[in-house]
Amino acid sequence: MNPRFVALATVLDVVVLVGLGVGVFFAPLTLVWAFEDGFSTELLSSWAVAVQGWFLGHGVPLAVSLPLELSESLGLGVSGQNFRVDVALLGIALVTLLWGYRIGAREGTKKHPILTWFLAVGMMVGLSFLLVFFLPMGSVSIDLVDALVRPAVFLAAGLALATWAGPDTAGRELIRERFPQWLSAIVRTGFAAGIAALLAMVGVAAVVVSILLVVSFAPVISLYESLQPGAYGIIALSIGQLALLPTVVVWVFSWLVGPGFTLGTGAVVSPLGTSTDALPALPLAGILPEEAPAGALAVIAVPIGVAFAMGLLSRSRLMGANRGGLWRGEGTPFVEQPATMAVLAAALSSLVASAGALVLTELARGELGPGRFSEVGPDPWSVALWWGAQVFVGVVLGLLSGGLAEKRVSARR
Repeated sequence: MNPRFVALATVLDVVVLVGLGVGVFFAPLTLVWAFEDGFSTELLSSWAVAVQGWFLGHGVPLAVSLPLELSESLGLGVSGQNFRVDVALLGIALVTLLWGYRIGAREGTKKHPILTWFLAVGMMVGLSFLLVFFLPMGSVSIDLVDALVRPAVFLAAGLALATWAGPDTAGRELIRERFPQWLSAIVRTGFAAGIAALLAMVGVAAVVVSILLVVSFAPVISLYESLQPGAYGIIALSIGQLALLPTVVVWVFSWLVGPGFTLGTGAVVSPLGTSTDALPALPLAGILPEEAPAGALAVIAVPIGVAFAMGLLSRSRLMGANRGGLWRGEGTPFVEQPATMAVLAAALSSLVASAGALVLTELARGELGPGRFSEVGPDPWSVALWWGAQVFVGVVLGLLSGGLAEKRVSARR
């Protein structure tokens, strides 16, 4: 494939990605500016909010400095004049990640990987710089280094994922060629089980959020009505909440794992107990329970069950079609025994899954405003420790159970 065509396609891809990301905020805000405000305000203010929303979607902190008069009129006082907002709107980050994966999976990228990586990441950094440089001055400021690095990291993560995902990718071939067979099997099984368990558990959390939205439809609509945003305001508010929805999924994930999350100082939502104070009138807040359901602690069996299923499904990666139970004869080295390999693969899957959870929860926590909202979201290390232990137990049981099942089948034959 012509490298010039690959370069042009890569540049256009990144431009479209950034344009869509900013436009998803700017388009509804333009409707509000035109039909709700009657062209009475500055459109540049809407553009600034759209750019800030796009950066916040990639975890770039927004430093807010309100005029003293405005701070006092809002009841925040002098102490609430300066604050940060850094809870990522992960819906935007997810689009960037998947877009990077799409670019990395193209045939042209496989033939010209260095060219594609350089242009994709470099273009993202360049566009981020232009967005910050031409951002209208206001009460919100953005750190230039964060703005240049964080969106590019999500795009690079998608490109890297495309390098490893799939049976015939460069990463897989490298592991097969450089590692001994038994170590290659452990690495492939550990990564596969850990990533699969994390994705499956996030999927379970997404299903739970969907069910809560259906069950809590009336409270959500009541909160919409209380805000009285108008028709186009509802569109803008809904798009903002759609961008926040993956972040809420991560919060529910932390609840299912066990530690739960906070919604401000002293407001905890977890299976161990729920204590919430006054919450912002966001419609999504309508799905939150007033107290933990009876027997909610039993929910921590769900992550173990998910990890067990992933371990069971990953058994063939570890041992292939070989049968013979969990332990072989004396001629097999200790590290190549099925039981030893299962434990090592489970330990690696635990590290991979807990590292993924640590990244997700770190992005989904932080500050949402002054005062009590200076601490919102899950505690990353608590979630990572709980989840890592659950994945290890579930995956090792799944791998060992697969070995026992194969031993029984062999005995019957």
